[in-house]
Amino acid sequence: MNSGLGWIDALVILALMAGVTWLGHRLSGSISDRRAFFQADGGLPWWAVSASVVATLVSSVTFISVPAAVFREGGNLTYFQVVIGLAIGKLAIAWLLAKPFYLSTGVNSTYGYIGARMDRVTGELSMLLGLLLNVINSGVKLLTASLVLDVITGWGLPGCTGFMLGFALLWSLLAGIKTVIWTDFLLFILFALGAVFALAFMGLQLEGSIAENLQWLDDQARLVLFDFDTDPTSRYTIWAGVLGAICLSLAQGSTQGTWQRVRACRSLADAYRAYNWAAAFYVLHLVILGVGLALVVFYHQQGLPSEVSAALVDQPDRIFPYFIATQLPTGVAGLFIAAIFAAAISTLDSTLTESADLTVSHIYERFIRQGATEQHYLFVARCCLVLWGLVFFGVALFFSRYSAEGLLDLTFKLPNYLYGVILATIVLARLGIGRWATFLVGVVVACALVAWLSANQVAFFYWSPVTGAAMFFTVWGLERSRPLRDPVVRL
Repeated sequence: MNSGLGWIDALVILALMAGVTWLGHRLSGSISDRRAFFQADGGLPWWAVSASVVATLVSSVTFISVPAAVFREGGNLTYFQVVIGLAIGKLAIAWLLAKPFYLSTGVNSTYGYIGARMDRVTGELSMLLGLLLNVINSGVKLLTASLVLDVITGWGLPGCTGFMLGFALLWSLLAGIKTVIWTDFLLFILFALGAVFALAFMGLQLEGSIAENLQWLDDQARLVLFDFDTDPTSRYTIWAGVLGAICLSLAQGSTQGTWQRVRACRSLADAYRAYNWAAAFYVLHLVILGVGLALVVFYHQQGLPSEVSAALVDQPDRIFPYFIATQLPTGVAGLFIAAIFAAAISTLDSTLTESADLTVSHIYERFIRQGATEQHYLFVARCCLVLWGLVFFGVALFFSRYSAEGLLDLTFKLPNYLYGVILATIVLARLGIGRWATFLVGVVVACALVAWLSANQVAFFYWSPVTGAAMFFTVWGLERSRPLRDPVVRL
């Protein structure tokens, strides 16, 4: 399926990446301490933060795998139900977490907040879970972008993964979260325009009118939006999609990335605006779903080579990259590839800075060297960025053996082993319930339950709400059964 990357397209990609690097760095300004590096001194406009929130979540998995999910045999638009849940989830983050994160004093991370609301051991244990979640999410999303580049260039997964990671590290190293948010803002514009252009370009290539093509898609049951099936093994139903995506958003919102973005805003009101508007920006997913429908019609009319159809059985996510490589004019293809890279890097640089922040604050400063200068901690933070980049590199290559399952499902499935625990933890902390002993019992219950759900083929979108509720009521019940104890200070 490799068609080779022309030198013009390569120059377009490099020029865009260089331009984003330069402009993002100019907008970032200078840094002098960790607060500036990891929280932007609380001086960024809400609209840049909002775009960064969406750019971090609308990864190359969305850009590539959502059209593939629509295109594959039996595909339709039921992913729209997940989009609804994700948008509602952003509103829930604003309501539940923006205020306590912004107003908390004496702590410098989500997990410091959890430790202050529950106890320090619980905060540190939840921090380790957050780091593990970062590794899983980044590994899958880095793999997706690397597969795209491999389709175009034939460099192989290791070379493509290294190329992607190099830019993510560069942007993270320059000025930390400042560069990340400003480059995310620019990248959001880039891949949003790319999605709109892709839909328009394919629409002009199709035979027949829009109405005729929509009628054909409807005859093929491709326009189904909602599925009210109550079968717990069905993945994309209104129950699993909306409920699971809301819980997924809240679990993601309890990680360090949300803390960094809330604290980067200029005021609490701006933090609310950033997350409320992020919900509206999910309209971009509708355009991406439209790209999938256009691919279905295009290849129904044009046909696919037999070797390509065979390759898509094991690697279904390569259909849109294949279209870009074989159908778009020289130069335009480079723009599309850059848009896909933008979606991938906007996720990677965020998780890199998040992981480095936690490593320095919770591990290095506490256990290795206390009382050092801010310059020293900044140097260590940049070293940690590189170390985490190497970890993400290895995990992405490991996940490549599972790409036949479809990266969209893989992206949701793997983190859902942890989302229930993380969701319950932040809700318990918000209510000031629990301590490390009851927390550990709740984790055991949640892990046992998610293993049972997985073994019984229950759709992974149900895992987070079911295991999160089980853990919450386990901890709540154990705490209710304890005798009264001395009150603790709550933030």
